[in-house]
Amino acid sequence: MSKPILSSQPPVRLEPAEQIKYFAEMYGPRVDAAAFARLAARTRELHLDYTDDELVILAALDTPGKVQDFLNTQVYYNNDHASVEQDETAIPPRQVLRTAHAHCFEGAVFAYAVNYLHGHNPHWVLLEATQDPDHNLVVVQDPQTGLYGSNAHSTWPHLDGRPMEYPTLWSIVETYIPWYISDLTHDPQDLTLVGYSDPFDLTTKFGTDWLASDKPIWDIYYTYVDASVRFHYLHDNSNETHLYPLVRALKDQWIQLDAQGKPFVSVSDLPRAAQELWHAFWPVFEKWPTRGRAREIEQEFVRVAGTSPLDLRDNADDLQYYLAAGYRIEQLLTESTPT
Repeated sequence: MSKPILSSQPPVRLEPAEQIKYFAEMYGPRVDAAAFARLAARTRELHLDYTDDELVILAALDTPGKVQDFLNTQVYYNNDHASVEQDETAIPPRQVLRTAHAHCFEGAVFAYAVNYLHGHNPHWVLLEATQDPDHNLVVVQDPQTGLYGSNAHSTWPHLDGRPMEYPTLWSIVETYIPWYISDLTHDPQDLTLVGYSDPFDLTTKFGTDWLASDKPIWDIYYTYVDASVRFHYLHDNSNETHLYPLVRALKDQWIQLDAQGKPFVSVSDLPRAAQELWHAFWPVFEKWPTRGRAREIEQEFVRVAGTSPLDLRDNADDLQYYLAAGYRIEQLLTESTPT
């Protein structure tokens, strides 16, 4: 869980240089000269221009456990979705250090970067949700024991990282299921996780310059999940995989652009059974979570199309922001090299 924000003691935002100095003074005594030298050599090899104070902080976070402790105790949650008036952010790892704030994606990017710099071979796993934000995990395997752990950042209890004590990726994923409660209802019965991705590597697709960037990492934020990333349904014991719902909808032309370039659900391009279910769903739907007949239709639609009517509609709506940022549909349909 992110650093708590107390109503009696709201966070004080320091200037970036002051925040770095604060962290460097805190973590400096924990770093020995050899560890600092190794990390400095690694960043020179990658042509990354971290300052000495930044290197001190990063050198101290030399295990996934220390990275998670830093996220939990020093980094506030960047709730950029608290209202529609707030601008979305995609700050890079360096800015997480300078601002001591991060949302789920930004915290995961930070964890990925630090683990990568220390040679821990991190991989990204996306937990797929319905009618709820997805959750970003950074997964690391201990080369000595073969056991897995994860880093994650969240404002919700029990959605942060896991220690390296799990024998498989699935054994980590299943620990998140009972805690992934709807952000809309806050009802413990409304669990929203439906799937998880195969692990994938950010540096294979995006290189390493972003690790020390000062600028927002929108390219990663908008395109890190493309047609190369395969997902598994939580309760499917087969080895079958599926595309991320938005990617599949674009690939199969269930979501298209109208003459004005606005995304819409092309119902006539859905499978025939899904077309009938789509038309049957909306007259009986009142609000999420769906109940009664709407729930029955929704479940059948998911079996046919791999997504729900609500998620398909929302994916079409959200695509307009992706396009407005200058990105193209083709970028999501590209099968970048998996790892």
